[in-house]
Amino acid sequence: MKKQLIEKDLITELGLGDLSDEKKMELVIKWGNIVQKDIMMRVLAELPEGDKEELDKLLIGKGENFEEIYQFLEKKLPNLDEIAKEEIEKFRKEMRETFKSLGFI
Repeated sequence: MKKQLIEKDLITELGLGDLSDEKKMELVIKWGNIVQKDIMMRVLAELPEGDKEELDKLLIGKGENFEEIYQFLEKKLPNLDEIAKEEIEKFRKEMRETFKSLGFI
C-alpha cells in the first residue's frame, strides 16, 4: 500500500541514495510494513465497534481478498485515503527526526 509514497524522496532525503537497489528495496518493504500496521491501527481506532466485528468476519472469510477488504473500509471510512496519507507523512517525519537526532542528516 502506497509504498511509492514512502520511497519517493525519502531514501534520498535520508542520505541513503548510495545503497544498492536491493538494500533500497528491503528498506521500502520494511517501511511499507510499518506504515501498513500504523494505518490499520488508526483504522481500527476510528472504526465503530459494529464495523470492527464485520471487518473481523470479512478478514476470516476473505482474508486474501484485499480489494474487497479495501472496498469495505473505504465505504465505512470515506477518509481512508486521507488516513493513509497522514500516516505515511507521520512516518516520513519520524524517520527524518530520527536521522537528524542521530546526526545522519
